Amino acid sequence: MNDNPHNRILADLAAAHFVGRDDELSRIIERARSKTASGIDLLATPGAGTTELLRQAFDRLFGEQGDVIPIYFAVRTSDKGPLEAARRFAHDILKQTVAFRRSDPSIIEASPGMRELAELAAPEDAYWVDRLVEAYYADSDAADEPSYIRMLLSTPLRALAQGVRMFLMVDDLHLTQFMADGANFLGEISDIYEGSATTYAFAGARRMMFGRGKGAVMRIDDFQNGAASQMVAATAERYGVEINDETCDLIAEQLNGNPRYTARLFASAAECGEDFLSFKAVESLYCDEIFGGRIGRGIDAGLEAAVPESSMCNTARLLAETLASDGRKTTLTNWRRRLGVAGPEFRAAINRLNALEYISLRSGYIYAEPENMPLSDHIRGVARLDAGESRAQVVGEALAEFVKRAPAVMARAYRRNAAFGLRSLLAQFDCQDIPAELIDYAIFDERVKGLSDKDSDTAVAESSEMFKLPHIVYTANTAAFYPHISELIDDERSVIALGFEETNYREDTVWIAAEIESKLEAARDHTEFWLDRLEMAALSCNFLKYKIWLIAPEGFSPEAREVLSERNAFGSSRRQAEMLSDRLGDKASSADTGQGDEFELVIPMGDNTEMIAAHAVEEIAKRAGFSAKAVRQIKTAVVEACINATEHSLSPDRRIYQRITADSDKLAITIANRGLRLADKVAPEIVPDQGRRGWGLKLMKGLMDEVRIEQSDDGTRVTLVKYRTA
Repeated sequence: MNDNPHNRILADLAAAHFVGRDDELSRIIERARSKTASGIDLLATPGAGTTELLRQAFDRLFGEQGDVIPIYFAVRTSDKGPLEAARRFAHDILKQTVAFRRSDPSIIEASPGMRELAELAAPEDAYWVDRLVEAYYADSDAADEPSYIRMLLSTPLRALAQGVRMFLMVDDLHLTQFMADGANFLGEISDIYEGSATTYAFAGARRMMFGRGKGAVMRIDDFQNGAASQMVAATAERYGVEINDETCDLIAEQLNGNPRYTARLFASAAECGEDFLSFKAVESLYCDEIFGGRIGRGIDAGLEAAVPESSMCNTARLLAETLASDGRKTTLTNWRRRLGVAGPEFRAAINRLNALEYISLRSGYIYAEPENMPLSDHIRGVARLDAGESRAQVVGEALAEFVKRAPAVMARAYRRNAAFGLRSLLAQFDCQDIPAELIDYAIFDERVKGLSDKDSDTAVAESSEMFKLPHIVYTANTAAFYPHISELIDDERSVIALGFEETNYREDTVWIAAEIESKLEAARDHTEFWLDRLEMAALSCNFLKYKIWLIAPEGFSPEAREVLSERNAFGSSRRQAEMLSDRLGDKASSADTGQGDEFELVIPMGDNTEMIAAHAVEEIAKRAGFSAKAVRQIKTAVVEACINATEHSLSPDRRIYQRITADSDKLAITIANRGLRLADKVAPEIVPDQGRRGWGLKLMKGLMDEVRIEQSDDGTRVTLVKYRTA
C-alpha cells in the first residue's frame, strides 16, 4: 500500500504506521478473494483496532480493483433502530459500489443521495441499483417494516444474483445492544448472511460476539510484549512525539498494548507539544488524560452509552466499590438493588458494561477489571471526586502514585517475560514416563548438577529411575481459583492443573505449581512459606487430592528437601524445568518434524497378519543399520503389540495403524488401534489367550529401550523405541 494520505480511503493510518496486524490483514484479504462462500467472525478486545484493520482491508481491495467489491459498514450508537441502520446500510453499499466501479474514492467522501448515486452507477449494475433505489424510497408501514428492513439488508445478495460479487465487512456489531430493537437487527443480518452464497466479515466486542456466529473465528486482542512496543513507537512517529526505549515500554505496559488508549495519549501529547523522555513526563500527561482528557472522556462516553443517565453516579460508585472489594467482585443482586434500574433495562445495562469490558459478568457475580489500568485509575479518581474530595488533592495524589507505580509496572513486565511458562509445560503432561532427575531436585543434585549440557543429557538418558506424569486436561493461573495469591506472586508464576493419574480417568488429581524466587538454593523457611500458601489455595478450592510442585532458580537446600519430602511435594530447579520442557516438547513435535525416513502401514486384524507388520519393520530396521539381534527384538515387540491390539481392543474397524520413523539414532514404531483403550482394562483382564501369544507389555519393555502407552480418546497407541548402539 502507498503511504500517501491521498491514497487512503477509509483507513486512518498510513501503511508504515499500521503495524502488528499483517497476518490478520492477509487472512481477511484472502477471505475476500475466495470464490467460495464463507464468513469470518472477528472477536475483538474493545479498542484493539478492529475498525482500522477492516478499513485497511477495504482500502487494499479498493486499490486492487479486482473482481470483488469491498463494502464496509459500521453500526453506530446514534442509530435509532433497525430501520435507520438498514437504510444507512443500503446507502453505504450503493455509495461504495459506485465509487469502486468508477475508481473514484471522492464519491465516498461526498456521500451523494441515492438517486444521484443511481445516475452515477455503471450500466451493468442498473438492474439491481434501480430496484434498490425504488425500494429505498418506497413507503413502509409498521406492519411491513421487518420485510422492508430485510430487503435492504439483503442488497449484496441481490447484487450477487446479477453477477456482482461483494465482500461485506460489518463492524461494531456489539453496538446493536445500544440500539432500540438492536437484537432484531443483529438477528436479521446474521440470518441473511450466515450460510449464504457470499463472503463476509462480522466484527464486534468479543464477549458479545462469542458463540454467536457460524464463520471462522479470528481473535483481535491487545498487543503484547514486543508487538505492543512496536505499536507505541509507530504511534509516536505518527504524532511526532519523541520517546525513548524506556518510555515506549512503559506506555505499552501501562496502556495494556491497547491502540485506542495509545492513540488518545499521543494525540494529547502532540496537541500540548509534549515529548515522553522520562517516566515522570509520561505519568504527568497520563494523569491529565485520566482526569478529563481524551482517555477519561472516552471511558465516560462508554459509560453514558451503557447505562441510563439517571444511573451514572450509582454505576460509577458500584464500579469503584467492586474494584476495592475483597476478590474484586460483588454480587449481581447487589448491583440490581443499587443501580437504580430494574427488569430488562437492568439486564441490558449489565450486558453493555460486560461487552465494553468495564466489568466481567460470571455466575451471579460482577468482577472488576483491574488489569485495565486506565479504566481502574479513572474509576478510582472519579469515585473520590464524586465523594466530595478536593480535586487538587485527588489529582496530586494520583500523579504521585502513578510516578511511584511506573517502575513497578516495568518490574512486573520483566518478571512476566522472564517467567518460565508453567501453564504451557503442565499442559503437555500426558502420562509420560520421565527420568526422575527431571523433577526431583535431590536426585538431580546428586547425579546431574554441575555437569555440562552434553553430560547432563547423557546422565538423564541413562537414568534407571522413572517418574510418571499425570494426564492434565485443564490449566489456569492459581489466581483464577484463589485470588489472594496475587498479593504474593505474579499470576503467570503459579498454576493449578487438573487431570488424572492415569489415562483411564479413574483417579483424578490436581497439581499446584509455583515458580518462586531465591538467589541461592531455597531455604527451609522459604519453602515452608510457599507450601503453606499453596496448601491454603488447595483447601480453599476443596481439592482433596493434590500435589504441590515448587520450582526455584537454584533448587532447594538439603533442609528444604526434607520438608518437601515430609509434605509429599516436589521441588525442582529452573534448569530441571527447562530440561523437562525440552524433553516433552521434543516428544510432542517428533511426529511432525518430518526428520528421518517415515513409513505408514495399515493391516487388518487376525489371521496372523501381525507377521506382515513384523516383516515390514524388519526390512526397515535392516536398512537403518540395526544389528541382527536388535532386528529380532524389534520384530518380536511389534508382533506382541499387534497381538494385544487384536485380542483386547474390540476394535470396530479391525485395523492396526503402524507408523515407523527411522532417524540417525533410533527407530520409533507407533502402533495404534481403535476400540477399548488398554488403560481402561484392569490388569487381570490382560492375559495370554494361548501359548506364547500376547505376553504383552512386560515382554515389550524387555525388548525395547522405551515403551510408551500414549493417551488416545478412542483405542490405544503404543510407541516402541529402539536406540542405535554405538
